[in-house]
Parts: sequence; structure tokens; C-alpha cells
Amino acid sequence: MAATAFVLAAGLGTRLRPLTLHTPKPLLPVRGRPLLDHVLDHLRAHGHREVVVNAFWLSEQVVAWGRQREGVTVVVEAPAVLGTGGGLRNARHLLAERFVVANGDILCNVDLTALWQAPAPAVMALFPQPRRVHTGVTLRDGLVTGIEGIVGETSTALHFTGVHVLDRRVLDLVPPGEQCIVRTAYRALIPSGEVRGIVHQGDWTDIGTLAEYEAARGTDPSTSG
Repeated sequence: MAATAFVLAAGLGTRLRPLTLHTPKPLLPVRGRPLLDHVLDHLRAHGHREVVVNAFWLSEQVVAWGRQREGVTVVVEAPAVLGTGGGLRNARHLLAERFVVANGDILCNVDLTALWQAPAPAVMALFPQPRRVHTGVTLRDGLVTGIEGIVGETSTALHFTGVHVLDRRVLDLVPPGEQCIVRTAYRALIPSGEVRGIVHQGDWTDIGTLAEYEAARGTDPSTSG
């Protein structure tokens, strides 16, 4: 059965060293469970039973984790990590015609069903940022009209959560090799009005640094949404 969800878990986790020298970042524990378990719970809560997870750094640990979870297929990237776009393209043969993409190092309760039902080939979950921390995304009347420094209009009021829904044909816009999904597919789709955005007002935590990881360990990673 084709997978309706893809989890990005191939990063090196360099900003979380030394914790990630012997454990891949998506398997670091939060409230007694690996990050990937929280992400998987979120996907399951919205009906996604078949899930693809990519891996690179310490991939054997991610493969072992996947073997213990029903409906999870782990794709190991080699000899090099392929990026967000390249990783998706590499696993295209396993993906359904429409699928959710989630980062393996983010805890959130984004309404994945609302994203899924939005009428567009690409739908991004966006999050408010009172000051510029992440790359800004511009949203007008439900359409994404720009991504800071990449394409279209510039605004820093919102940023991309790393959670989105794509039609599989969007991957045709990603060239072979190591590629970024935003700098390839999204840069091509936004000018033609084919990317919708939904503002998420709930929980969203990025586990990117040691400080963010320690903070997340003391929060409730609710995955109901």
C-alpha cells in the first residue's frame, strides 16, 4: 500500500552535538519516548497508517526503530544525504498520489486533515513569528505569494513549520540529486498561485539546538489536532 506520509529524519543533527554523536536526532528522547514516536502518533491521529521515513546519519538505528513499528518503511540515503527535495524524490515510488510531509525533529499539533483537504497541489502549515527567527513566508487570501530570499513577496510575520501536504506530481519539479523542496518545487509553484497556506495557532516546537531540546523535554508534546 502506498504511503500517505513521509518523515524527514536524515539530518546530521550537528547543532545538537554531542548528543547526536551516537544517537540520530529524531531518536533523542522527549518525555521518555523518541521524537519520531511523537511524530508518528501525530500522523496516526489523522489516519496515516503507511509512513515512509528517510535516514542517513546513524541510519541503522532508525532502521531498527522502524522495524518495531507497523506500517513504517525506512529508506536509507547513500552515499550522501539528499536534502528535503532529494529525499522525497528518492522515495517517490513508495508514496501515494497525495501525502503529508513532516520533519522528524518537530513537535506540533498541526491539523493535518485541514491541510489535506485544502484544494491545492501544495499546502504549507505556517506559524506566526513576532520577530524574525525563521525564513519569512507571505500569505495573501490563503495563497502563499512569497518566501523570503527565494521567490515572490517578502514578509516575516509567518514562517514555514516544516509540515506540508503535496501532490506527488510536485516532485517532478525537483531535479535529481541533493535538492531543497522549497528552493525547487515551491519556487516554481508559488508564482502560478498553486501553493496554499494555513496558519497554525496551536503548538509548534523545533528541536534544533541544545537549548530547544532541553526546553522541549519539559513540555507536553501534544499531538492531538
